[in-house]
Amino acid sequence: MFGYVRVNSPELKVKEYEFYRGTYCGLCRSMGKCTGQCSRMTLSYDFAFLALLRITFLKESVSFGQKRCLAHPLKKRNYMKHNSSLAYCAGAAALLNYHKIADDLSDERGFKKLRALLLRPFMAHSRKKALKAGLGELDEKIAEGLARLSDAERSGVASVDIPAGIFGEILAHIISFDLAESDARIGAALGRTVGKWIYIADALDDLEEDAKNGRYNPFLLLYGGTLPDEQKREGIRLALKNQLYDAEAAADLMEFENEAIQQIVWNILYLGLPERIEKIEKDRCAKACKKNRKKNEEERTDNKQ
Repeated sequence: MFGYVRVNSPELKVKEYEFYRGTYCGLCRSMGKCTGQCSRMTLSYDFAFLALLRITFLKESVSFGQKRCLAHPLKKRNYMKHNSSLAYCAGAAALLNYHKIADDLSDERGFKKLRALLLRPFMAHSRKKALKAGLGELDEKIAEGLARLSDAERSGVASVDIPAGIFGEILAHIISFDLAESDARIGAALGRTVGKWIYIADALDDLEEDAKNGRYNPFLLLYGGTLPDEQKREGIRLALKNQLYDAEAAADLMEFENEAIQQIVWNILYLGLPERIEKIEKDRCAKACKKNRKKNEEERTDNKQ
């Protein structure tokens, strides 16, 4: 359910893109420092977005350095130096990933369950470090939210809004945790809408796979166990677009002191997230075309025989 919150990089200036990439690299280093080296395997751009929001709300000054790393050994890369916002995001990521792994152990089968079983000891270690950093209350909120989400999915609720709303509340807690009252309201509103968007986008992305494997997907239940046709998929895409309006309205209330962060956040909400939906649809069409070509080739082979 991660990896959807990204920029539309061609629309960013070079300095803005370097700032964004430096935030991502800085978060990676902070995860190694705060929650253990293994936690860096769970790094995602979603939490780089969270880091930029937290830096803005806390009016935190940032600085950058250049270093090589195992992933990029030949050339030094910009990275944001360690700060409290990166430390918080590292801890929040560790908590969310731990509880997601625990949830997969009870709900998934096959490779996904085996993967969760192998990762759980490492994620438990990362969670322990996050709890020592004072994130116990956030841990309870995430655990409670994911338990509610799991219950809703197990019950087979034929609604997109209910499970998406639960995930939205989880992200609202993560963004707004320990912020001042007005900032907490804005952060919660932003997290609530982006969280719902992420859940719906993920459900759309996994439609075919969930139908094949008999997994829960709210859209399958809404449409009687069948895949939605193009008209219905267009309705889903429109709903996702409308979902972003509230997030954009919340972001407009934020007081940006760093112009680069402001441009990156707006790029993500106005361009990056819609682009992810387009990519989901393009990938689906590409897979369908490939499947049809393979089927036609097999039919021609059979006819020749």
